[in-house]
Amino acid sequence: MPIKDYYRILGVDRKASKEDIKKAYRRLAKEWHPDLNPDPEAKERFRDINEAYHILSDDEKRREYDRILHSGDEKGYRDFMEYIQDFLESVWQGIRGAPKPKRGQDIRLKIELTLEEAGFGTEKDIEYDRWVDCPNCEGKGYAGELQKEVCHACGGSGRRVSGMFNFPRPCSVCKGRGYIIKNLCSVCGGRGRVAKRSVVRVRIPPGSEEGDVLKVSGFGHSGERGGEPGDLYLRVDIKPHQVFKKVGKDLHMEKFISFPMAVLGGTTKVRALDGEELEVFVQPGTECGSTKTIIGKGFPASSGAGNLVITFRIEVPKNISSSVRSLLEKLARELKDEGVNVGEGTLFKLISGIIKR
Repeated sequence: MPIKDYYRILGVDRKASKEDIKKAYRRLAKEWHPDLNPDPEAKERFRDINEAYHILSDDEKRREYDRILHSGDEKGYRDFMEYIQDFLESVWQGIRGAPKPKRGQDIRLKIELTLEEAGFGTEKDIEYDRWVDCPNCEGKGYAGELQKEVCHACGGSGRRVSGMFNFPRPCSVCKGRGYIIKNLCSVCGGRGRVAKRSVVRVRIPPGSEEGDVLKVSGFGHSGERGGEPGDLYLRVDIKPHQVFKKVGKDLHMEKFISFPMAVLGGTTKVRALDGEELEVFVQPGTECGSTKTIIGKGFPASSGAGNLVITFRIEVPKNISSSVRSLLEKLARELKDEGVNVGEGTLFKLISGIIKR
């Protein structure tokens, strides 16, 4: 068996670095791939290129090969080639279109969070369906020992020419294998995978925003033929809150105060997102719609929490006692507001305007 010059095949110097060898391999593999190059010699060249890279990119194999190349030991080269025969067969299988391991598909879901969960972080169990290796056949697609016959559609090549450009594609009948499986698994029907209800616990980081995407590696659909599983992606969706409205990092809320407090001023209490009860000072003469900002009590974020913005509303009682009515009538007289009982006075208009707001 004549000794092949793998350095010449890759077009590199015998003292070439691993990086130079890798660059040469990538360029040549793309140029001579049988699916991209119609040249009749493409398959053979592609095999030689892969063979050369497999040997020269491995330090131990390269040292042994360099010794054989320097000595011209053809017998040693023949033994060396038998040593890497499994690899050579895998290259030929790839050229012939044999199915390779395939990475599982990613799964994309929406995860709904309360404002508190998004702000302060939490852990949630996500339940969803995904494809996993069939437990009956362990992902092989057949039961027991493989029983097969040559695919009648592609004649065993695993490829068929189709499309307007006559581009060779994997055979749709045998899925590129070149053969038909006779003893398909009764559980998965030969797919090698089954749907399974899965549960994964996910940590939600503090300060998660609407539209953020959380990645859970390896929890997508399982791969095919030993391929790696896909990933699980969760898009954050924050539920509407009964009290707070989120605007950027700020939280907005409304606080109802009495008419006397709006006029005279005083203190009231509000509860922040973290549950802390805050005492808020109300300025005398506060109008309906006035706002007050509390620094740092808004939505948590890695760059610093936002602010809590309180909008004051005047609360008008619907049912009042006789003593309260008497006081209001006295106030109306003091303000020279006549006709309050029939709803035509200034005070009535004032209160009505507040209610409408």
